[in-house]
Amino acid sequence: MEQQLNLNNKQSYTLRVVIGLIGLACFAFIAWNVVNHQTGGFDKAVDYFAYSTRGPVTRAILIPITYVGNWQTIVGIIAVLLILPKTRMKIGLPMAATAAFSVVFYKIMKLIFLRPRPDVSLRIITEGGYSFPSGHSLNGIVCYGILIFLIRRNCSSRKAANILTVLLTALILLIGWSRIFCGVHYVTDVLGGWSLGIAVLMAATMIIDKINARLGA
Repeated sequence: MEQQLNLNNKQSYTLRVVIGLIGLACFAFIAWNVVNHQTGGFDKAVDYFAYSTRGPVTRAILIPITYVGNWQTIVGIIAVLLILPKTRMKIGLPMAATAAFSVVFYKIMKLIFLRPRPDVSLRIITEGGYSFPSGHSLNGIVCYGILIFLIRRNCSSRKAANILTVLLTALILLIGWSRIFCGVHYVTDVLGGWSLGIAVLMAATMIIDKINARLGA
């Protein structure tokens, strides 16, 4: 039984390493094309399609959703998880540590690439800073992804865990799309944020599992 558990854990780590490496490879490919100005046609096609879907209903849905990826919103969620005794140690603390790293990491990445955002005339919200990779997209997949991971590890109800997984996954995707829709990012910014975020997320899940194993949690 113990040997089978160790084998399962080894396979799980291997799979996460592979997924993380694929994410890094995708990010490297996107970043190379961005730096060498090879993404203009693709960006324009997808971005202008997103702009064509703007209307009263889509604005009412996607503008609020884009702010769910803000660090302020994520800090608020973490604060609630830290306040509640049942979620403080198993969910709140590891999510807080992951989120803090994610924010610092994506800000450093933006300063490396220094890609300007789309023209102001295309934006329907105000946003400053640089464009690549999308911080909201990276932060969304890392922070809400780690929340999915922690919920599935600690929630006793499989049905509730599955429902939350679907809802949070949809939220991650919608946050990314909302950044294009609002005109504050190119599609390659979002894809870059997601691909790099996947790598960070896989690393975070493995670190959390290692810490829990040492603590006997």
